[in-house]
Amino acid sequence: ITTSEASETEEDETTTAAEEEHDGVLLFPAHLCDSLQELVFRQCTKLVLVPGGGCLRMQSLQRLTIEYSPKFLPAFMSSRHVFPSSLQYLELWCIGKGMGTLDPLSNLSSLTNLTLFGFGKVLKCQGLLSLGQLRELSVIGSNRFFAGWDPNPKRALEDVEGGEEQQTQVFPSTLYNLRADDITGLLVAPICSFLSSSLTKLTLHGYGPYGPEGMERFSKEQEDALQLLSSLQKLEFDDLKALKQLPAGLHNLTSVKELTIHACSAISSLPKDGLPKSLQVLDVYFCGNQELKQQCRGLVGTIPKIRID
Repeated sequence: ITTSEASETEEDETTTAAEEEHDGVLLFPAHLCDSLQELVFRQCTKLVLVPGGGCLRMQSLQRLTIEYSPKFLPAFMSSRHVFPSSLQYLELWCIGKGMGTLDPLSNLSSLTNLTLFGFGKVLKCQGLLSLGQLRELSVIGSNRFFAGWDPNPKRALEDVEGGEEQQTQVFPSTLYNLRADDITGLLVAPICSFLSSSLTKLTLHGYGPYGPEGMERFSKEQEDALQLLSSLQKLEFDDLKALKQLPAGLHNLTSVKELTIHACSAISSLPKDGLPKSLQVLDVYFCGNQELKQQCRGLVGTIPKIRID
């Protein structure tokens, strides 16, 4: 438990109460519910969220991190609000498969930073648009997260009298920093068009067993979608071990100032059509391919800062 207001004595009281009442269920003293601003759980293997209690009542809580607590979110909680609306920062790492969409987070109207790790293929981005203040999103270990999502859906709703079509209200994206390993689901025209005016930093991951297995190259559709991100300033390819080629058309991303290639050992060269003329920083590290490194060294003098490991 981490808080700027709760003393070590209060923490001891909380732990003791949990041990006395239930094995694996944490009960907070009432006075902490009105004062806690930051809370961290790490490796609480027996911790379980109970209906109607716990975090939801902590209306002063702004930052919450839960890591490696696999029983925390039971399946029956998947359609309920489980966190207080005051949250601005939320990190959830391997807390069970009880959340299949983002609907349980739809009450978090002040949330600006969200990290989700290790939810597997079950987690989909349904409900993402309800997080209207979200600035930074990291979703790793859910490589079907964006699959089939259209952020601008046209729903034909039958009017009771006239049967007229209505279009749902769509809010502009506020997201400027995105890290994800669902490359296939993300790099499609509807999603990239939606993010084009806001997204300034994009990291495409191939994180271990969770990433896009065996992805050797980008499809033409993915390359075209990537070019729709007209506000992009920082682009990173991270741990895509099977990737042999960077996407074509990178030179068309005229706002990109920083390009990072990290732990992509199969890439042997830069795109034939070159890099953006706007590029200020080129980072290539833990790639291991000497041909790629040599080609990058050949750009010294044309790009202000080049870092090669």
